[in-house]
Amino acid sequence: MGVVRVKDGVQFAVIAPGGFRILSAIDRTAQSLEYDLEITSGTDGEHSGPDDPHHRGEAYDLHTKTLAYLDKQGILRSVLAYLGLEHFYAFIEDPDTDNEHIHIQVKKGTTYP
Repeated sequence: MGVVRVKDGVQFAVIAPGGFRILSAIDRTAQSLEYDLEITSGTDGEHSGPDDPHHRGEAYDLHTKTLAYLDKQGILRSVLAYLGLEHFYAFIEDPDTDNEHIHIQVKKGTTYP
């Protein structure tokens, strides 16, 4: 059984409706793939400015550095399958670097719900 874990220091100061949907998709992915997933960023950290979706509780990052390429792609596909593409966007950010992670957010220019 896969579970969702949270890296020390990650904050959830606010969780928007889209954020709850993302967290649900992460949890469902962990359960269905029987893989432990670690959230590495919520509303904490330095992102692209004050209007960044992380600060609004509409974006989360998942640890990928120690995962095989096919596992990363499977996790990404599964999360997106649970979310749908109408309101959400996800990708592997900074591939092959120390900052590599799966970034999931409410799609820019949309409102959820």
